[in-house]
Amino acid sequence: MMHLEKKSAEEFLRQANLKVTKWRRVLLQKIMDSESGISYSDLSQSDDFLGHRVTLYRALIDLEDAGLIEKLRDVNGTVKYMLKTKYGLSHKQHPHFSCRMCNTMICLSEFDLPAIELPAGFTNEQVVCLVYGLCNKCSAVVV
Repeated sequence: MMHLEKKSAEEFLRQANLKVTKWRRVLLQKIMDSESGISYSDLSQSDDFLGHRVTLYRALIDLEDAGLIEKLRDVNGTVKYMLKTKYGLSHKQHPHFSCRMCNTMICLSEFDLPAIELPAGFTNEQVVCLVYGLCNKCSAVVV
């Protein structure tokens, strides 16, 4: 699991040169607090964003465009938002794991992904390696 630097959401926003607003700060903190990523649906149903779906959507775009968060699809195809790797203590690219039963998603930051050389003129925007299967809790139930 990725261990985050002991920075506040506000510090991360400033580091990314984003204006610190209530919505961005609350949203980023929710994403930082989520160990397994958090979906738009879960965010929009939280007390903080009830009735503010457009604001939530715009804030997600701002955080993603600033490189603070990344979108990953779990085993069911649901988009989950997670703090981007470079804001953790480990700055390396790593795979993620998605449990097909409980939908938990975790960083597998103890594993390195190899650097990918792209042809000249190509730009890398995101590398995604997602392992699907059963987490340790769900595996114990199935056995």
